[in-house]
Amino acid sequence: MLLSELILIFVLLTQAWMGLLGNSVLLVVYSRIFISQPNRRKPTDLIFTHLSTINVVTMLIHGATVLIFATGIENKLEDVGCHIISYFRRVTRGLSICTTCLLSVFQAITRLKPQATGCITPSLVFFWILHLSMYMNILTATIPTYNVTGTVNRLNIKYCSDMFLQKYLTNMAFVVVITLRDVVFVLLMTWASGDMVLVLYQHHIQVRHIHSTNLSPRSSPETRATCTILLLVTCFVFFYSSNCIIILSLTFLEYKDIRLTDAMTVLGACYPALCPWVLISSDPRVPKPHCILKKERSPSPPLDLCDV
Repeated sequence: MLLSELILIFVLLTQAWMGLLGNSVLLVVYSRIFISQPNRRKPTDLIFTHLSTINVVTMLIHGATVLIFATGIENKLEDVGCHIISYFRRVTRGLSICTTCLLSVFQAITRLKPQATGCITPSLVFFWILHLSMYMNILTATIPTYNVTGTVNRLNIKYCSDMFLQKYLTNMAFVVVITLRDVVFVLLMTWASGDMVLVLYQHHIQVRHIHSTNLSPRSSPETRATCTILLLVTCFVFFYSSNCIIILSLTFLEYKDIRLTDAMTVLGACYPALCPWVLISSDPRVPKPHCILKKERSPSPPLDLCDV
């Protein structure tokens, strides 16, 4: 095995491990809040729980396919396996963009319409119905078996990736539908993010002159939540845009550069791998290692960020 392949294995498996660990921690924390600590529940917790669940599924598919191809049994999936992998990859990818968009839009409008909380569950149900039906043609279409030669990097997950690129991205009607969906939700995310930035700036201007030395410099929970969501949206748009550029290059360029497929695979897993750690670092309800150690050393620690 080449050194480049070993490095790629390490990067992909590290992504899977980080994503599964972080998202699992969040699911445990949110489940505990829903079950035994309803007083600490926030309106966005349901969206975060949904996003973490999608990320877990994405990372399971990502890690499983990497292990399969790393062990040299790449063609064992055959057409049925690749249909299933491609279907759930696309469904989770679509749900990820919709959920992130819902998160940013909800945060932008909730200050104007508090009753918007009641729209979260119907929106999530609609997203599932939309994407499960939108990609149904992946499960039902007949696809010829591709010849995977030894000159192709087996860690590209090439056998299943090429199936989607060659079969479905040449169907213009299908491309138009998924492109329209992505454009709409990215524009909504951009509008919501711009609105939140404007609100933060106006808030900063309004309160700057009333701060005194007796006031805590710590930002409000609403401001921290808004900054966290803005960071998530920025990360998503960056990785999503980079991945789209690579997909278009692989679709329309005659020469299929293996390194582009590697980059597409890595970028496709960056957001679900990094997203939970952004939330963990910003949510005071998630136990932090330094807080746990501090409480073990002192039975009555002073109030600080660990207790917010």
